[in-house]
Amino acid sequence: MKLLLVEDSRSVVAFLEQLLRREPDIELLPPVDNGRDAVEAVRRWKPQLVLMDLVLPGGMGGEEAIAAIMATAPCPIVVLSGQLDTRGRDRTFESLSAGAVDVLAKPMLSGLEEVQAFRERLLRTVRTMAHARVVGRGRLSRRVPVVRASSVATPVVHRPCSLLAIGGSTGAPPLVYELLRMLPAPAPFPVVISQHIVQGFEPGFAQWLSGTGHRTVVARGGEWLEPGAVYVSPADRDMVVRAGKLRTQPARGVAIPSVNVLLESVASFYGDRAVGLLLTGMGVDGAEGLLAMRQAGALTVAQDGASCVVDGMPGAARALGAAVQTLTPSGMCALVVALARMSPRS
Repeated sequence: MKLLLVEDSRSVVAFLEQLLRREPDIELLPPVDNGRDAVEAVRRWKPQLVLMDLVLPGGMGGEEAIAAIMATAPCPIVVLSGQLDTRGRDRTFESLSAGAVDVLAKPMLSGLEEVQAFRERLLRTVRTMAHARVVGRGRLSRRVPVVRASSVATPVVHRPCSLLAIGGSTGAPPLVYELLRMLPAPAPFPVVISQHIVQGFEPGFAQWLSGTGHRTVVARGGEWLEPGAVYVSPADRDMVVRAGKLRTQPARGVAIPSVNVLLESVASFYGDRAVGLLLTGMGVDGAEGLLAMRQAGALTVAQDGASCVVDGMPGAARALGAAVQTLTPSGMCALVVALARMSPRS
């Protein structure tokens, strides 16, 4: 696997190279320190994966470089982010809109245990994302691809929706954004989202999703579920639905926040009045929860494998028979529009 580092800090480059160079399946290409050289290096060397910082010198930032790469020589790009301020979080989600497949937080290292934990996370991300499916944008753009629900057949919706539950991981944020953009605001039902995300970035995720016109907040626990509101799970706790309220609780599984835990709680309280969408993502989280929703009579949908960045979670759901329907992103957008039209406003 050919891997390109795009980072202007020599110390960070040296640290990453130290962690990666002894891996026999990873070939480190000469690192570059600015966006323009990154675009040229990708075109010339055709790496299987790029690790890229967003704050780069030379007039082309990471977001612009990602958009240019996706327009000319698409390949999987993982963002290295060390900024948790508002602008840093905004840039991170702009990079996902531009085509990056995942975000890896730069570590705050204070000992050997932290170094080892980061190394394991880095290698797991590198080896998985090198095989991620990417789609070129065909033009320079930082917007998520526009989907027109009218361009696909409207899915059949048999009953009104009282709650829409969405679960996703790797590659899902741009599709979550597009689903909310297509959903008329204010929606006639609440939306709950469990997205695997780096801790500290969920406020930026919620703020970014607010750009769709929907009031979006990170769940604190204790909120009544209100039609028209979108609730994002905190990154370090599981979110559940109990008697019309949101609760948060200590995470109990490997995947945090757990999509399974959220969907199972939705199945218990909402039954056939809910709709569940399981989007692209690594691993199997959400498959059992989607099955619980289907067994409770809910409409359940898994993203089709061909459009997934990583067909782990939806693929597992399809294998379990958890999905009533398998839809493309365009089909999902048409579905949420149909749900909004059928569901009465409170």
